[in-house]
Amino acid sequence: MSPASSAPVAFDQKTNRFVFTLLRPNLIRAEIVTFSAGKVGDYRVDRGVVRTTSGRLLTLIERDGTVVPVRLSPTTQISVDDMRVTARRVRPGMRATVMRSGNAAASWLYLTKRRPDKSEAQIRSLLSAGFVRAEVISWAGGSVLDSRADTGVIDSADNTSLTLRENDGTTVQVQIDSSTRVWVNNRASGAADLTAGMRTTTIGNGDGVASQIWAYGKKLGIGKR
Repeated sequence: MSPASSAPVAFDQKTNRFVFTLLRPNLIRAEIVTFSAGKVGDYRVDRGVVRTTSGRLLTLIERDGTVVPVRLSPTTQISVDDMRVTARRVRPGMRATVMRSGNAAASWLYLTKRRPDKSEAQIRSLLSAGFVRAEVISWAGGSVLDSRADTGVIDSADNTSLTLRENDGTTVQVQIDSSTRVWVNNRASGAADLTAGMRTTTIGNGDGVASQIWAYGKKLGIGKR
């Protein structure tokens, strides 16, 4: 399916704050899709400890035990505790956050020996203008948590599910259950108030069940406050 021709779906700061909560301090990895200027961006973020290094090749071991190979290039931006360095400064045991586009070499690699990771601002930039969807794996309460956020326009909706048409042309079905919280125009509502054409962000588990739905559009009797 070809990318949608409409403008990127954009929401207010309240919705963005809830999407940002997916970037927990114990982030393991994420895949974030954007759509801007007619182009789809597929970004992968990994966080872990450097296990091995060999020139411009390194491996990370993530919190859940996953081992990830990372390829660097001459243009990869590398920093250690906020200081720009070359690949030769990368050492096993360093905590690392890396971002790459698809299967390409890393675009940036943030390493730290003693300070908290400060890469969150760079990751957050992908969750603003042009954001389409994200799947985020994090460590929470001693187990792995799989979370997902989607943005798009509602094609159809009922009391058990809704179908979103996302800006990159993808159609995704989101399940709704009795625990799903729904807001329409920033007002607490219900699934019955969701209608086709509303601009929507859903947040939930990786299995497609929504915990939160934020919808914006015309619905008789429901105003923004």
